[in-house]
Amino acid sequence: MHFQCLIEDLSGRILVEHVMDKLKKEGYEFTVDSKAFQGIGGFKSTGKAKEIKTNKLLNDLLIFLRGFDKYFSGYDACIVVVLDNDERDIEEFQEQLNRQAVYAMISVDHVFCVAIEEMEAWLLGDREALFQAYPEARESKYKEYRQDSICGTWECLADVVYKGGLKKFKKDCPTYREIGKCKAEWARAIGQYMNLDANASPSFNRFVSELRSRLMPGCE
Repeated sequence: MHFQCLIEDLSGRILVEHVMDKLKKEGYEFTVDSKAFQGIGGFKSTGKAKEIKTNKLLNDLLIFLRGFDKYFSGYDACIVVVLDNDERDIEEFQEQLNRQAVYAMISVDHVFCVAIEEMEAWLLGDREALFQAYPEARESKYKEYRQDSICGTWECLADVVYKGGLKKFKKDCPTYREIGKCKAEWARAIGQYMNLDANASPSFNRFVSELRSRLMPGCE
């Protein structure tokens, strides 16, 4: 079995790779390749525009779906697209993603796994892992977070784990580059301790379930 992952950004790729490593430790045999984009971008208004890669996931989605569908034709493979919901309506967004696959006419197995609201929700979903990675994280701020809510999730995580909280974080890390670097570090630090079967995030549990369902005997 081969998983070809298309992931919104670097921090997401780091977290997905942690998940894949943990699945291998459970005894599953598979190969995986991950492509991290530089943000989510947006759907093209039509499918007729000249196909120029932008390195934004939604902008380039059709290009990669068609390319990997051709490449993996006849193989036991699955294209896994992992991205944030942000403030979109989840059902409408999922339908938009499914329509992209229909438009691309792909025959290879594929799944769209959406983190609600952001992938930092998956890190917040494992309290034990978070406090193991950051023993001085603020319990009071952690308790204020409502799992998989639309609330500015990465800011909530920063308020929990960053010394001095969100206000200090924004002062110390004012640029997108610095924020992205911290997100990657949080994913690396917390992801190593995560328990795939002890996460409070429904969207994370769906992601893991979709992967496992393709690794179980007789799932082909």
